Amino acid sequence: MTALVVLEGDARARGLGQARACPDAASAVRDAIRSRMAAAATDTPAACAFLAAQREITARLAPEALEEIAGIAEGFGLDADEVFVFLHLGCLADLAARPDDRDGCTAFARAGVVAKNRDFRPEHAALQRVFAHRDPVWGGRSVLCLGSLGAPGAWSSGMNSDGLALADTQIPTAAHGPGMLRYVLMNRLLAGCATVAEALDLIRALPHAGGGSLVLADASGDAAAVELRHGRVEIERAACVSRTNHYTGAPDPLAPVGHSRARLATLRAALASMADPRAILALHAPEALCRHEPDPSPTLAGAVYATRALRAAIALGPPCSAPWRVFALGAEGWRETHAEA
Repeated sequence: MTALVVLEGDARARGLGQARACPDAASAVRDAIRSRMAAAATDTPAACAFLAAQREITARLAPEALEEIAGIAEGFGLDADEVFVFLHLGCLADLAARPDDRDGCTAFARAGVVAKNRDFRPEHAALQRVFAHRDPVWGGRSVLCLGSLGAPGAWSSGMNSDGLALADTQIPTAAHGPGMLRYVLMNRLLAGCATVAEALDLIRALPHAGGGSLVLADASGDAAAVELRHGRVEIERAACVSRTNHYTGAPDPLAPVGHSRARLATLRAALASMADPRAILALHAPEALCRHEPDPSPTLAGAVYATRALRAAIALGPPCSAPWRVFALGAEGWRETHAEA
């Protein structure tokens, strides 16, 4: 499997480049998107109204996201609206008061490092890739990110060539409304910001669709965690921040995934006593951070971004057992290297 997919050009070209780089994955991408769409309630009045508002505000605030989605859809033989709706299925489940209990993830930022376990649906294990993005309008900036074929950019975590790194976690919320979808926001931050301070200013200035959290760090050692709801953004700035799948600030009417609080307790205890982020991500007790089937949202990958070194170690599989592959920024751009992470 080609782990690093290099995508260059404008947003549409980079979206189309996914299928051109991985043509054998087209059927699996279509199946992953359409099988989940078939099980979702996408045609209720509430869902239709929300999606219509999202199309309008995304076209106004982030037209490049729609262009990337259009390129992805064209390349993989999908309709652009299928991909757009697919990216909003978590919001739609929340709106129906049936939050998708499957999605997990554990993330933290400390000492210029962002680390995350990507807990997601098993069908995405074969679709996840490390992407290197470069767009002429970014003024020389480039992005390394972990995501899935069929989804735009940093659909999990990433770092740019300035050393700004971020990762997200899914959190259900009853507070959704028209605004930047978290996945669109992540790509906007990596494309446009060099520091945590710049990223927080942009987050404060934008409306948000709501749902989930971000942890961020930069090469200065600055770190922050952001919890997103429509009309409410809560920010924690500290030397070490960590999040799982519940809001640590104001409570939400929707219940989070059942093991979220226990995972956060395990994570915070480990951060107080363990130095190696890879070892933390591999923990199985007291509550497993590295999760395995039959958990419906097993750990598909672990990622550790070192912002000062502009280097990432990524395990494309459970971090307790999968080999760590190292990617670094050099004169020729982001490349896989055999150097120690």
